Amino acid sequence: MRNITILLFSLIPLTLLSQNCDSLLYESITNPGPYSVDYITEPLGIRNGPDYSGSTIFYPLNNNIECASIVLVPGFMNTELSIQNWGPFLASHGIVTMTIGTNSLLDSEFQRKDALLDAIISLKHENNRSSSPLFYRLDTAAIAVGGFSKGGGGAQLAGVDFPDLKAIIALYPWLDNPSQSDLNHNIPVIIISGQLDAIAPPASHANIHYTYTPNTTNKLKYEVALASHDNVSGPNGGFGEVGKRVFSWLQTYLLNDSCYCPLLLNPAVTASDYITNISCPIINQISEISFSKKKLIKIVDILGRETKMVNQNLFYLYDDGTVEKKIVIN
Repeated sequence: MRNITILLFSLIPLTLLSQNCDSLLYESITNPGPYSVDYITEPLGIRNGPDYSGSTIFYPLNNNIECASIVLVPGFMNTELSIQNWGPFLASHGIVTMTIGTNSLLDSEFQRKDALLDAIISLKHENNRSSSPLFYRLDTAAIAVGGFSKGGGGAQLAGVDFPDLKAIIALYPWLDNPSQSDLNHNIPVIIISGQLDAIAPPASHANIHYTYTPNTTNKLKYEVALASHDNVSGPNGGFGEVGKRVFSWLQTYLLNDSCYCPLLLNPAVTASDYITNISCPIINQISEISFSKKKLIKIVDILGRETKMVNQNLFYLYDDGTVEKKIVIN
């Protein structure tokens, strides 16, 4: 048996491992989440924006805090219904989710970008509409966008036009002959692709999205093993891994909750390809401390539980209050 230890990050203060994250378990990201969900449509008062056609807003019940939100647009030849499987999932975890249709099923990526930006106006309007169930319940500074296929391409384009966005979800994204300027934004983006996608092959689309998005932008690409151009599974894709990764991304960058960031570092078990440039606040602070006199007192996993396991991220806790993050490969 041969053990290989890879030092990924240097030293961090021990106190940073404890940020009220102790109870967070990856398995706790369920579908549905903890909140009951309701929804409203345009006949109930949502603004009818000129750059999209039809909308539904899913929102959590019994949530007394201002909610972050996301707007989602479907792909080429897809209706609003095709993207709505994300609405109840995200809303049940506390994120208001607006799904929209397009003026034409043939709309381009740029028209889908315009649809997303127009829908943001409608979403913000709900915060000020006295008869809306979202009246004064939205954090209008915490908005993300996303979409499937050409909708995912449109979401990426929206990041260039609207730099106030907090996150982008690009699901099996498509852009015709993208240039680096098309993707030159600083909005944290998670890109989901399918290993067997014949419509938007990763080599021609998702991989280019990841490469052309600047390295200074937080980004992650998760290629789902054996998946095709899949708009049916939604958050259940990859045996539920797609939903968990997307939700963790939104928690990290839309809601600024660093507890979820470490969950994004380990490749999904259903990934055929997984790459990211992110680093997490709780594990990336470096201290100038000597290794010569310190004593190992405990090994814990990414959630702070004592462990002797290998083949995973481990934290080596020393008696001088420092920690090393390592992977031990058996």
